[in-house]
Amino acid sequence: MALILIVERNKVTGEYVAATLKKAGHETLATSFQTEAVAMFQERKPDLVIVNYFMADGDGLKLIGALTRLAPEALVVMTTGLGSESLVRQAMSLGAFDYIVKGKTYFTDLPKLVDDLFLRFTAKNLKLVNERQSSRLEAQTELAGWLDHNFKNILSAVAGSLNLINSDNPDQSQEKRQEYLSDGLSSLDSAVKLLENLSRLSDRGSSEDERSVLVSSVVDDSWQWVKDRLINGPKEEFSVTKEILNEVTFINETRSLEPQKVVREDLLTIFEALLKNSLEALGQTPEPRVVVTAHREKEFLSFSVKDNGRGMDDRVKRHAFEPLFSTKGQVGVGISLSTVMALVTRHLGQITVESKPGQGTQINFTYKLMFF
Repeated sequence: MALILIVERNKVTGEYVAATLKKAGHETLATSFQTEAVAMFQERKPDLVIVNYFMADGDGLKLIGALTRLAPEALVVMTTGLGSESLVRQAMSLGAFDYIVKGKTYFTDLPKLVDDLFLRFTAKNLKLVNERQSSRLEAQTELAGWLDHNFKNILSAVAGSLNLINSDNPDQSQEKRQEYLSDGLSSLDSAVKLLENLSRLSDRGSSEDERSVLVSSVVDDSWQWVKDRLINGPKEEFSVTKEILNEVTFINETRSLEPQKVVREDLLTIFEALLKNSLEALGQTPEPRVVVTAHREKEFLSFSVKDNGRGMDDRVKRHAFEPLFSTKGQVGVGISLSTVMALVTRHLGQITVESKPGQGTQINFTYKLMFF
């Protein structure tokens, strides 16, 4: 029926467990050593691993951690005669599916306990598959709506700007025609940017090689892009008006950082998204401010983007990096932070959010440098 690996310190106990399960129709492997158990696990790929807390060369917790790191989806359970809640919590936190306390009827009950484990494990996996399929369908539907909403708006803006150009009207100045043309090109630039961000949500992303880059210039260029978009881009792209630029203080504290080997386009995209979100959070804020810092820690660059804007509550923080999540009630807002998460992950970094309503937001992220 199933291949079961039994890891018991007491060889006689292990052999008895194996014999009991063989009678129930299972194929078994048994060992008293975690090093041998890991080798068996990798070679034979058992359907179930039963790990006793005590073993000849270590403890069961260490082995559970090793096995679940090798195969997070594996069915691993702990057996113990101690009945310790602390031990159980540790085992579950390391990836154990369940635990079995060795009572007086342990050997008698074991075949039925194993059958129950397989039933519950299968049901759990089936539920996860259904949830993933459902989530994928919802994401596809939402993404279709996002594309429809955004590109219709952009193309409508392009068409509107171009239709305003009237070469047959002698009273329309060349300057005004150029203005309408620039508006149309700006809207097309928005479409290109959206497509680039969608591409960066996948692992394919940028194919640009890492090269030595002055990080402070990336931050400056990102801030300039955000300001240009606020001034010249579509009005619906921002929740604040361009007048805020007369009030906001932008501080780039990355200038002491020496040139670093990074993918410039990826870092540029990250900062454009984070600075845009910071700027949008500053509406109605007295003395609005955005500060960017950076420092190097061994093979990692550590960055922070901090503003003193409206901040986030716990619900928004939990969902902030989900694709298409929006706090504005519009389909389409939220793709930028998903892009940030994808890029930070691609460069083996981590990202965290520190924020409270009315107390601003600080987003911290790391970027692993590659050496050749």
